[in-house]
Amino acid sequence: MKFNRLFLIIFGLVVTCSHDLFSQTQQIANEILVSTEWLEENLTDPLMVVLHYGNKAEFEKEHIPGARHVSVRELMVDHEQGLRHELPEEQKIAQVLRSWGINTNSIIVICYDNENAIPMATRLYFTMDYAGLAGQVAILNGGLTAWKSEERSMTQSATAFKEGNIEIKIKKEVLIYRDEILANLDNDLVTIVDARPEEQYSGKKKDHNSIRKGHIEGAINIPFSLLTTEDSPHLFKTKDDLRTLFEDHNIQAGSTIITYCGSGIWASPVYFAFRLLGYKVRFYDGSFQEWGNDESLPIQSK
Repeated sequence: MKFNRLFLIIFGLVVTCSHDLFSQTQQIANEILVSTEWLEENLTDPLMVVLHYGNKAEFEKEHIPGARHVSVRELMVDHEQGLRHELPEEQKIAQVLRSWGINTNSIIVICYDNENAIPMATRLYFTMDYAGLAGQVAILNGGLTAWKSEERSMTQSATAFKEGNIEIKIKKEVLIYRDEILANLDNDLVTIVDARPEEQYSGKKKDHNSIRKGHIEGAINIPFSLLTTEDSPHLFKTKDDLRTLFEDHNIQAGSTIITYCGSGIWASPVYFAFRLLGYKVRFYDGSFQEWGNDESLPIQSK
């Protein structure tokens, strides 16, 4: 009888804990942009891992308790043929994530210094999405700027952690390559989005990544800077405002989005915003540094 009672107590605790962890992970899976309030409420969760991208010296002065400073450039490679900021091999991605202490059941929140760090922070999100971790990772809306402005807790203490045990499963479908784009230039169900400033998109200003000016034939222009609020550019716009922005650019629900930029950095916030709204979006990592330097591929300028 005592054994049965003890078993029931232990079983109840396991079910309760499993439910709590499941619901926590589900919230990340359903909301990839989290608030400072949410993070503060969940900061002490043993599964929580806060990855901070930004100036290391400033990070060492003060940061969110438990945060770990990371270099996103560890997850990018430059190829001999000239393409920069490309995704590394699967083994390299897993190795880096483990070195950051990421475990199979980690709940990951990406924090960024300020608005200037958003492209690289979202590049990290894209890389983790590619690595199959989309259901476990989110971005802190407003980053450290918002956290500090709300006078939430800060620390100078370094975070101790062990090497992680994460196993990744690559999602190749989030990437798209040159030949597939070329084959879909006339596909009405595909929208190609250029995330560069208008001057580079139109060809008024040279993109240093390419010998040619302009953009991929048929691409529309949504500069990544339009995704954040004008008065507080460290904050992403609301979902409703982002949806309106995309509708104003004649993007239809159900379209497959292809996003690119000069070399795969500025396209990352646009990729993230479309993912936030539930669009099917694919990332052209070669971007205009590949397309614009190949004379056989069609471009436009205006």
